[in-house]
Amino acid sequence: MEQKPAVVPVKVQKKKHPVVPSGGLGAFFFWVSLSVFLGASAIYFYGQYVSLEKTVRVLKEEDELLKQENQKQRAVVDQLQAELAQTGSLLKSQEELLEKTTQSLKAVESKKRQEEAVSAQENSTLIHEMAQKLNSLFAEEIQKGESWVIQNPQNLVIRFSKSALFSYGGIKISNSGKALLEKLITALKPYLANSKEAKVEVCSYTDNDPPALEVQNVYPTNWEISAMRSAAVIRTLIQLSQLPEDIFSLAAGGATKPIADNSFQEGKEKNRRIEITLYLPIHNSDFRATVNPASVNLEKENLPTLKGKDE
Repeated sequence: MEQKPAVVPVKVQKKKHPVVPSGGLGAFFFWVSLSVFLGASAIYFYGQYVSLEKTVRVLKEEDELLKQENQKQRAVVDQLQAELAQTGSLLKSQEELLEKTTQSLKAVESKKRQEEAVSAQENSTLIHEMAQKLNSLFAEEIQKGESWVIQNPQNLVIRFSKSALFSYGGIKISNSGKALLEKLITALKPYLANSKEAKVEVCSYTDNDPPALEVQNVYPTNWEISAMRSAAVIRTLIQLSQLPEDIFSLAAGGATKPIADNSFQEGKEKNRRIEITLYLPIHNSDFRATVNPASVNLEKENLPTLKGKDE
């Protein structure tokens, strides 16, 4: 048998090329390129390092500034808290003071209401006493329908018919009218003299008939007539009593506020009236005191006469 020759495997090693050229032009370019790369890298990273170091330094400075600002803000907060605490204490004190003031005001208002209630009761009692006295004083005139005493919560009204105080002409107060006014002011003077704020208002009213043609040049309307009558009454009361003029006030009602129907003569007569209102705002006045007014001689009045109608 023929034997085959033995095959012995032989391992052939391949020739490795060096990564880095060891010589020649290639090696030169390689090392130059590597040097440039490394130099550029070094410059880049150095720039990054410098920039980072600058950033860190800036951040440290900002951190320091923030710390300082934080300390300032904390100091401000502490001051505000202290002021807030002080303000709270002051506010509490003011609230306590306000509460005390409110209580004091309530006490004053309560006392004032009580005083006003007592005063109103006293005035009401005084008005009632005065009304009774005047009703008795003018009983004859009241029975004749020439006078009325009207009692209100805050005032007292004494009403006279026009004919009870004025003569036929309608402007000049008659002797009997002066006697009535003297009787009235004698009764009222003690109160009026002792009360600093008592007021007397005199208001005259007419019917709805216009003044007569022959006197319209002097008295164009009923307003002038009623004003003249009110003035005559006030002038007489002042002359009789010698009381200060500033306690009296004049009002003219004219044909307004009729109390009866002007369609009838009887109604017209009722509407021609003089109302003397006594206001009582002051307390502790001794109305019941007795004072005799000095006699006063009244001068004769030269006033135009209303002819042609019983005004």
